[in-house]
Amino acid sequence: MSSRIRIGRARQVEHFLAIEDLQKEVWEFSDREIIPRNELITIQRNGGVVLCAWDGPEMVGFVFGFVGLDGRRLQHASRMLAVRASHRVHGIGRRLKAAQRRAVLAQGISLMTWTFDPLQSRNAHLNIAVLGGTAHEYLVDVYGPSTSVLNRGVPTDRLLLRWDLKSPRGRALSPDEAAGRRTVAIPRDVNALREADPGRVLVERLRVRRELQRAFRSGWGIVGFSSDGASESRYVLGRRRG
Repeated sequence: MSSRIRIGRARQVEHFLAIEDLQKEVWEFSDREIIPRNELITIQRNGGVVLCAWDGPEMVGFVFGFVGLDGRRLQHASRMLAVRASHRVHGIGRRLKAAQRRAVLAQGISLMTWTFDPLQSRNAHLNIAVLGGTAHEYLVDVYGPSTSVLNRGVPTDRLLLRWDLKSPRGRALSPDEAAGRRTVAIPRDVNALREADPGRVLVERLRVRRELQRAFRSGWGIVGFSSDGASESRYVLGRRRG
């Protein structure tokens, strides 16, 4: 499938409308929470990057972000990435991020940041094990209550990921490599856990929040990610430099 996927910039109003629809499909957002087409068009026209993935005429994924500041340093703030459920596990998310990286480097910017749910193992794998991002900042309930089925009933806690676009790509650590290192465990599949035991998701949210905040305050950061492929995944921690 991956060979027939085409990645390119959103250029027509119909492309931006399809991004609206895909936001609703993937996150089950209410209209209030989606990023509307007029904002997406403005982002694209003013130094931002809005990219889409197509399977033939069908849009199956997107990523977008805009130029921001990290202190006095220019950064690309990546706002949202989504891939249709029918097209996951084919590397489309990785290809979208790679295309985004090329576009941002062409602007002379070498830092990209974004937030993601620390309980979502699939996202953590892509962001840390594949791309090589790191995190040392935990944001509590940053977006407030959400209508998304993925966030309903739990605080919208997020990790702030930093991706040095000129650094080597990441790689997944095996359970053996992670053994003996400081780690924080997360559910292997929090979405399946939500179906089986909804109350447990809040318990896991608060536990992971507590453990990561404690680690970050003590000078540790997330530098790796490991999964046993069955029941548990782990953030691998390392001492921050400087």
